[in-house]
Amino acid sequence: MELLEELCRAGMRAIAKISHDEYSKVIGQGAGGERTKLIDFVAERAIISYLESIKFEGRVISEEMGERKFGDKDYPLIILDPLDGTTNATRGVIPYSISVAISNGPNLSNIYAGAVMEIPSGRIFKAERERGAYFDGKEIQVGNINSLKRAIVGMDVKAGGKFVKSMLPILYKAKLIRILGSAALELCYVASGALDLYIDIRDLLRITDIAAAYIILKESGATILNPDGSDLDWPIDLKRRISIIAGNKILCEEVISLIKRNFKY
Repeated sequence: MELLEELCRAGMRAIAKISHDEYSKVIGQGAGGERTKLIDFVAERAIISYLESIKFEGRVISEEMGERKFGDKDYPLIILDPLDGTTNATRGVIPYSISVAISNGPNLSNIYAGAVMEIPSGRIFKAERERGAYFDGKEIQVGNINSLKRAIVGMDVKAGGKFVKSMLPILYKAKLIRILGSAALELCYVASGALDLYIDIRDLLRITDIAAAYIILKESGATILNPDGSDLDWPIDLKRRISIIAGNKILCEEVISLIKRNFKY
């Protein structure tokens, strides 16, 4: 856990050294196929340099550089998103985050620790398997709101007929909607009870976006589902795009029911 926290700090320190005017400078194309901004590159480079300095052995999968092996070992596997919420960062919108998880196997369910650092505050969410989830040292649990009418729901949206149609009942019924621009953080806010539910059914999220939040949610007692209602557990693969619904079990079941009426999987 200390390693993951230090990796987050290394990334945040690196970001602090560049001016905001440089954040959006395009310096190449990442492994995920999107343009790499300077802010992402700087954070990733600092984190990789730290791993090199401690002679880490294992693999790293990162949104920008792809996969890299350190030494001869395949595990542990570090799943890194050097900056989740790049658009927020480049436009001066808060918040964004650094997300780091570690796994001893090929699937999300093999992740045994994760940390998500909120930037620019430096507050940190973290969890280890069977040791609980924490936010700045205080143990957290998923909220107990049991009705969508009373729930604050985080989501991401995309224009398009079937998506809008499937989400309309939720938009009408939820107490409040929040669209914050960093899936990793929004999922952690669900783990802490700050948000009651998070929904993203666009099939656009990467494993790196949710890996650290996944174990934090699990340890907080949250339910994590695919839009068809099955438990979410995918291979750790940069090419895969996924959807997610996370919250307490009652709210997740209510949302799944609403989505299934309007969206076929």
